Amino acid sequence: MVTALEYTGKWELVKMTGSTTGSESTGSDMEWQEKYVINEDETFAKTRVRGDGTIVVSGTYKFTEEGLMDESESDVTIYIELSHNTDNKIIGNCNSKSTTEYLYFTSNNKLKSTWEACDGPGLEYTKK
Repeated sequence: MVTALEYTGKWELVKMTGSTTGSESTGSDMEWQEKYVINEDETFAKTRVRGDGTIVVSGTYKFTEEGLMDESESDVTIYIELSHNTDNKIIGNCNSKSTTEYLYFTSNNKLKSTWEACDGPGLEYTKK
């Protein structure tokens, strides 16, 4: 069972990778700065800063678990499904008409976007 406190809080983008080998950027070298604030009341806010522009969007979320359940739970992946309140250009997903975004938590306490599975950038976040 997911314990929300473990996953709620502020998650900041720390690494961005492209589809070509070696195309990795961090910090101010990334195309944009971004953070998610995941609240305990099942709401979230996403902020992206690119150049002089800032976009803030919000919505609700739910957790899902996928994988083999065993005593160690080491083979279980926790996903967060973000449902945006409105269509917006900072939704990172594989379907341009969807307002849902999927991310997952890694075993080393990172949050990663699934957008990379369909040629989007690889986005990695750490909890601040």
